[in-house]
Amino acid sequence: MSFYDNHYYYINKALLCFIGIWPFQSRLESNIMFVITLFFSCSYTALELWGLIAGIRNLSIIMENASPLLINTLIFIKLINYLYNKDKVKELLEQIEETWKKTQVGPENKILQKFADKSRTLTIRYVATLYTCGVFYATMPLIMGGLYSLLPTNETYTGRYLFRLEHVIDVDKYFNLLMVHGFLSVFFLLSVWIAADSMFVLCTQHVCALFESIRYNMKRIQGSDLVMIEPNLADDEAYHIIIDCIKSYKYTLKFSELLSSAYATYFLFLLGNVVIAGSFSAAELLMVDVLFDEVIRIIAVNVGLLIHIFYISLTSQQLIDYSNRFHEVIYSCNWYKISLRSKKLLRFTLLRASRPCQIKAGKMYVMSMENFSSILRVSMSYIAMLTSLQ
Repeated sequence: MSFYDNHYYYINKALLCFIGIWPFQSRLESNIMFVITLFFSCSYTALELWGLIAGIRNLSIIMENASPLLINTLIFIKLINYLYNKDKVKELLEQIEETWKKTQVGPENKILQKFADKSRTLTIRYVATLYTCGVFYATMPLIMGGLYSLLPTNETYTGRYLFRLEHVIDVDKYFNLLMVHGFLSVFFLLSVWIAADSMFVLCTQHVCALFESIRYNMKRIQGSDLVMIEPNLADDEAYHIIIDCIKSYKYTLKFSELLSSAYATYFLFLLGNVVIAGSFSAAELLMVDVLFDEVIRIIAVNVGLLIHIFYISLTSQQLIDYSNRFHEVIYSCNWYKISLRSKKLLRFTLLRASRPCQIKAGKMYVMSMENFSSILRVSMSYIAMLTSLQ
């Protein structure tokens, strides 16, 4: 039985196994699931691109096809980034397993359990929210068609596909086949989206747990009312605690840097893509005459994008907050009651701890809740620009 079959991380493992990119998956199973994922994802995206190119002179078609195509591009970037950094992801997972094996009992293990449970809760909520948005997006034509057939009305409902395709293919003739293909494709695309993001949250919460464990150990420094400048090294308890904390801190920093390097380039593309895709999708409501089911689909897309960037920003902000707490606990510990050698260690540790750990997009844009609000402002500016083209 694998370590990741425990109830904390099983959902993350299952999501990555389903699309064939779990690092410890058998090659045969991985290849089969990955090929299925690629087939539905690529065929669906090809239809979107075909419809966009064929209707490039029609503003309405551009607005309706550009947004889902940009979102699919974002998902493919997620997949490519994961495959490119697969060795780094595997190393992160191995280090997480090693940390759990080293701390099987005691307060530090309780801290790991607390943050692993937090990661599981965040993942479950994220999975439920995005799959719900996906169901609303992919099934609205069928739901509206069913409602119109049940309601006592003389009006007829002409179902439209998930994006504009009627100018290149007979949608009415192949509507059921297209809807089945569309539903399965959206499901696989969403699975890639959710699996990649939940993996990031798993690792981020683990880093937060490591920082919290260091903070707990640093608070154990009590010192003595009778301060000895240079006590015997063997009797200097505070000194040994600080040494252990520094070793743990260096390990945590390396883990954090490895995590950041695995996602830095991807997050840079993510920000630009989310802003443009969300702007096109929102502007579509204002510029194009849409039916009720299309309004629901557009809202579902925008809610999904908003939850997505909020989810990433929130977990990145938590990493900043917990790394800052280590800086604060050094000030609050009884540093004035410890030996001179211990104070010197704290001084150097404090210099590094004054710089919080951050997840950056392209090594220049900090992922945080503060910058999340700036993303929303930029999106509103793009929406205003797009609507002015009408």
